[in-house]
Amino acid sequence: MSEVEETLERVKVQAGVEGYLIADQDGTVLRRFPSMSQELAEAYAEAMKHLSKKSRNVVRDLDPKNELKYLRIRAKKHEVLVAFDSEFLVIIIQRWNPAS
Repeated sequence: MSEVEETLERVKVQAGVEGYLIADQDGTVLRRFPSMSQELAEAYAEAMKHLSKKSRNVVRDLDPKNELKYLRIRAKKHEVLVAFDSEFLVIIIQRWNPAS
C-alpha cells in the first residue's frame, strides 16, 4: 500500500471526518471519500481551487517571501481543511461541534 493510501485510510477512520478528496490544480477530482458523491467532490474541488489561489495571492502580496501551505475554514456545521502544493489540493471535510 502506498504512503498516500495509508494516509487516506488513517483520515477515513478519524472521528468526525465526513469526506475528503484529492484534486489536481485544475480542480479535477483524482480521489474521494467512498461515500462522497462525485458532484459534491467536484463542487468542493472547484470552490477550493479558486479560494486557495486567491488566499495564496493575498499572502504573497502581504509578504513576497511567504507562502501559504494550509487553509482552515470553520463554518457553522463543518470545518474544511485544505492543504496544497504546486500540483495537488487535499481537502478534508469534518463535522464541527462548538465546545459546550
